[in-house]
Amino acid sequence: MNFIQLYQRWQKHFYNAEKFIATVLMLAISGVVLAGVFSRYLLREPFYGTDRLATYLFVVLSFWGIQMASGYYEHITVGVVRHWFSPFWGAVASALASLFSAFFLAYLSIAAYKFVRFLYEGAEKDIVLGIPLWLVYSFFVLSSVISAFRYGIGAYLWLEVARGRIVPEAFQHKSLV
Repeated sequence: MNFIQLYQRWQKHFYNAEKFIATVLMLAISGVVLAGVFSRYLLREPFYGTDRLATYLFVVLSFWGIQMASGYYEHITVGVVRHWFSPFWGAVASALASLFSAFFLAYLSIAAYKFVRFLYEGAEKDIVLGIPLWLVYSFFVLSSVISAFRYGIGAYLWLEVARGRIVPEAFQHKSLV
């Protein structure tokens, strides 16, 4: 089994786990918002902190969604620009864009880790719920690391397209569902 086949097999399993986590987060947000609405309008006494909790869950879901999108290798380039290039140079441009994205996200991961460590060491907590803020922002670090890894692999995959060994459809996914 070559690298590309191994990566595709890994991606298939990882996509399923990603979708499960995203689904759990969406259900949690929906449940929290529903509980807040129920308590506010039917019980006339809002549950404490539901708006804040829903916001934090949405932030986590946003970070997770960004990282999910990075595995589809389609959103980084503009289709019109790609048509200006020959298939070879389009693949090379995509490889360079993926490599740039990988390095940028790796740098961002380091900076975000330092910020999360600062929050952890300072014992920073939400003033309403008392949730440690490092827990919320650690998902940004995780999503940046996973995205950097994926874009690094994407650079390799686009070079394989330029060499004519694979076609983009072998690793690109056109939808998130």
